[in-house]
Amino acid sequence: MESTISIEQFREELQSWKHELSSIKEEIRYFEQHLEQLSTKRLPKDLLAEVEHFQNLFICQKEVIDKLRHDLPDSRHKQENIFRELREMNEEANWESSTEGLEGRMDTFRRIYIEIKQDFHRFEAEWM
Repeated sequence: MESTISIEQFREELQSWKHELSSIKEEIRYFEQHLEQLSTKRLPKDLLAEVEHFQNLFICQKEVIDKLRHDLPDSRHKQENIFRELREMNEEANWESSTEGLEGRMDTFRRIYIEIKQDFHRFEAEWM
């Protein structure tokens, strides 16, 4: 769909991403609690290594969330400035091209997180 976006659509998309990142961060906290419970039990070394592996992955994902969240503007003024800059870079801006950097980073994050989450659920099903 090739349509020029409005500042309102831009703000809505930013809010949607912020909400998504917050939800994922909460979900990661929940997964970390499961790992903590598992790590208190006597486990074989190879299983402990997997627990640590997931703990490290979740730490990395939270760092990525923090970076993405930092790059999403909160104030109306910053949002308007970024929107204006994007429009100036591409006068015929449509939603996909004007937000390519942020949207691409969000898509990459989602793809990686979904893979980690699926791996964790397989691990959980096997050991928890």
